[in-house]
Amino acid sequence: MPISMIEKATQWILANTVPDKGIIVHSRQRVPYPEVSGYYIPTLLSIGRTDLAKQYARWLTKIQHADGSFGGPTGTGCYAFDTGQIIRGWVSILDQMPDLLPHLRGACDWLIRSADPATGRLLVPPPGTDWSLGARGEVNEAIHLYALAPLQSVARKIADRTYAKFVDKSLGYYLNRTDVTDFTRRNHLSHFFAYIQDALLDLGRIDLAKKGMASVAAHQRPNGAVPGYSDVSWVCSTGLAQLAIVWYRIGETARAEAAMGFLAKLQNPSGGFMGSYGIGADYFPAAEIAWAVKYCIDATHLQIARHFDDTVGEYSNSIDPSDGRVRAVLTHLGTLKGKRLLDAGCGKGRYAALLKRTYPECATTAMDISQKMLGCVPAGIERVQSSLLNIPMPDSSYDAVICIEALEHAVEIPKAVSELSRVLAPGGKLVIIDKNKDRLGQLAMPSWEKWFGKTELADLLRSEGLKVSSEFIAYDRHAEPDGLFICWTGTKP
Repeated sequence: MPISMIEKATQWILANTVPDKGIIVHSRQRVPYPEVSGYYIPTLLSIGRTDLAKQYARWLTKIQHADGSFGGPTGTGCYAFDTGQIIRGWVSILDQMPDLLPHLRGACDWLIRSADPATGRLLVPPPGTDWSLGARGEVNEAIHLYALAPLQSVARKIADRTYAKFVDKSLGYYLNRTDVTDFTRRNHLSHFFAYIQDALLDLGRIDLAKKGMASVAAHQRPNGAVPGYSDVSWVCSTGLAQLAIVWYRIGETARAEAAMGFLAKLQNPSGGFMGSYGIGADYFPAAEIAWAVKYCIDATHLQIARHFDDTVGEYSNSIDPSDGRVRAVLTHLGTLKGKRLLDAGCGKGRYAALLKRTYPECATTAMDISQKMLGCVPAGIERVQSSLLNIPMPDSSYDAVICIEALEHAVEIPKAVSELSRVLAPGGKLVIIDKNKDRLGQLAMPSWEKWFGKTELADLLRSEGLKVSSEFIAYDRHAEPDGLFICWTGTKP
């Protein structure tokens, strides 16, 4: 199977995490970076690297300043933006690590305490220092909106109106005193500008984000590239990934897809990215930077989710009980009366619905990455939005797990198989139905989709300790198998 962008990016993360600490700054400064380690945490959770996410979170508690703040890679200074990114990470993993709450509150309280009490303006480094862009001036301090968004998440998580009121005040300051929508400003590096646009979406200002992205769109090239600044030719890798994220979020899929196509060409064999590419590039052009990898992964997840959101109308809400895929599922699972079932990558939930009708006493959960797909799942079935790389349920949660034509979209197949196996209870059965890679070309498919050989997927399932069988099955109006679909069944001892 070809290696996906996420798989290569994950390899880079594993190779560049400092033991028992966080992610490095870049390939030429191999010390852990608090800010980036903080906002890596939700990304690590999204790809099922929970242990690593917890490692980063624990390390950050050890280096937090006594006043609740965080410094840069050397530990010196107190930075509002950096502290906001640790808040972003901690709030994303708080349910799994409730002992973080005092540390999280300390960081939030410092962020507010260090701000201008009258306006909510967050602490900014002195001119000519850390935020200096030389002749281009200083970084637009509106990037602090990207620190307000996680503070708002905390306010919602722990129902603290103090935090929510501060966010409202501070947001008002930045919207009234800074330019958040004009990409042509000399200090608007695409990376920094995208922070602002993404934060505007989180803070409920989609109108402004759309205006800002229209300003960027005027500079996107036919090949999908966006210049690092509006007046240069070179490209900032992180900025391109982030802009793709925002375009996906506002529904401008074609622009996002073009950006992702160009980004894929930039990824190094290591899985990392130089900070910038092209003639005159001056944003870490000779180093692989950690933050580019994070946003590459985030963008790829959104790419897949948006694909299914955009194509939801092309999928059926039901399936004929006589379909060969249904017969295979019913045969291999056996009775589900009184059992727990997960339909992983459920789409519109047509298999979950059929099984629920057949076994009304079965506690059925439907999980998909697409919110629009989940919106079509019938009532009476629990709905969960997540990816196959991060199934948000404890070990051994289900007596039966099905994954029908979904594993092909998981991008990191071994991790997805591991997750499917993890949530299966002892004695339980996992049924995977997907397409045979020997028939590649028979159907149109998106760039990230993967098909499997009968033996290679069986070997992955066996590596998880399952007893495995496989067979070719019929589908649609085909009365007999024609080699396109394979059913793999794994039983956990």
